[in-house]
Amino acid sequence: MTQAAAAVALVLALAGASLGEGPAHRPQAVRPEDLAYVYGVGRFVPEYAPPAPGTYRLPPIDDIADHPLLGSDGQRTTLYALTGDRIAIVAFVYTSCAEATGCPVSMGVLHHLDREIAADATLARRVRLVTISFDPERDTPERLARERGLHEPRTDWAFATTRDEAELAPLLDDFGQPVARLRFPDGSWTGLYRHVLKLFLIDARHRVRNVYSTGFLHPALILNDARTVLLDRDR
Repeated sequence: MTQAAAAVALVLALAGASLGEGPAHRPQAVRPEDLAYVYGVGRFVPEYAPPAPGTYRLPPIDDIADHPLLGSDGQRTTLYALTGDRIAIVAFVYTSCAEATGCPVSMGVLHHLDREIAADATLARRVRLVTISFDPERDTPERLARERGLHEPRTDWAFATTRDEAELAPLLDDFGQPVARLRFPDGSWTGLYRHVLKLFLIDARHRVRNVYSTGFLHPALILNDARTVLLDRDR
């Protein structure tokens, strides 16, 4: 089996674990080295030295309203309640995703950011990771709690979804996050989504300061931008 095929097989196994598809697919059976392989970061490496934090500006791109959410603890909350007066790095995913350049890559970057932020006292106090599922039907709070546990977060990384599709639609629209169900010719759902991989950097005033997709999805760039926004706020 090629490395690429092995990676896809492992992603599918992890997705099956979340779905509970038989005794062989159990989250607790996933080894740390397997998680590191699937969520490996480093495929994209900038070919330049990014400018030092604070030497450039990130003007606001858009404003984000508050939206109701359902946390991985099963409690009702809101986007503003999760982020508070902190900078937030927000990602939209669904846990059944098996695309090679989709949600597993996004989660890998967040996994890396969690470690980097935890190691910096200032960032740990002022930046929060927020993962929001756009698959509320399957990504229940219990399932999101299991997904969170797989990463053994070192920060207060939040996992959430919405109560239903009615709450989800305005949230996705506000962020400009396109998501569509992929269907078979007969119209039935395949269980997969067509979506654009995005991470959003949100400041303490709930304004989008940058958006990252596959071409620039690297922890070093995101952390530089987060530090730049913090320095701008402190001024």
